[in-house]
Amino acid sequence: MLKNPLVSIVILNYNSVEETKQCINSLKKITYDNYNIIIVDNASKDNSYSILKELYNEEYIILESQQNLGYADGNNLGIKYAMDNGADYICVLNNDVAVEKDFLNLIVDEFKKDNCIGIVGPCICDYAERNIIQAMGANINLFTGLTQGRYKGRRYNEIEAKNSYVDYLGGACFVCKKEVFHKIGLIPENYFLFFEETEFCLSAMRAGYKLLCLYNSKIYHKRSSTISKYNGLSYYLLNRNRVVFIRRNGNAVQRIIFSIYIFIEALGRIIIRKEPFNLIENILEGFKADKNKFDLEAVKKLL
Repeated sequence: MLKNPLVSIVILNYNSVEETKQCINSLKKITYDNYNIIIVDNASKDNSYSILKELYNEEYIILESQQNLGYADGNNLGIKYAMDNGADYICVLNNDVAVEKDFLNLIVDEFKKDNCIGIVGPCICDYAERNIIQAMGANINLFTGLTQGRYKGRRYNEIEAKNSYVDYLGGACFVCKKEVFHKIGLIPENYFLFFEETEFCLSAMRAGYKLLCLYNSKIYHKRSSTISKYNGLSYYLLNRNRVVFIRRNGNAVQRIIFSIYIFIEALGRIIIRKEPFNLIENILEGFKADKNKFDLEAVKKLL
């Protein structure tokens, strides 16, 4: 009997051992029979690495980043380890999720059906309200810098039960062929947080790979309280990185239209939604920034 392909599941931890433990407890119930777990501690300040080593050192691979350089850098540490140690597929999984026991079987089965499929993701539902969809893939608009999510906020049992080819799969969970990383490189590390997986998905699609979101494969993702705040790190990065993403990936026409659109939109957000005026400053930071590297000092001021 042929052995299933090896899937390495990469989980990034930052000051959140309890959430990582809950995620791993969920993974212990999956039915896929050939996987390993790589936990990357992203330079936590709360002794996470030592705790994780004590809990899981005999079962899983525990890696430690010496400096927190963001989502991509931490995950890439685990991805590189997986690629060097026989993984056929790499699953990038946030530590604040729970999974259905068959989520990985369903994903790997889809890869076997079409060699052009490069990345597959599950339907991401809300952790607390498990019939509500958070994300089921999205389309990328390079004129506005927005990802147009499919079925966000809809009830899972009320949408059509079919898979969808998309431009983008959420960073909370996606499974990627090893060959995709070989062809296009690792997740770009110049964003720190937000838009790095958007660019990675776009690069894979431009390299000729299909991206597929599965209806029947499900995970449950906790909502982030920080993203809703109108100040701090998340707000800064969401707006700054949107500009950087278009500067790096849009053509000349798309960049010009975006440059006009983003400021009109910003004025509307400030007037109608009462967002802070530093929204403009964050957008300007995106236009001034070096699009090929990240200013870590700017992040440190907001951490």
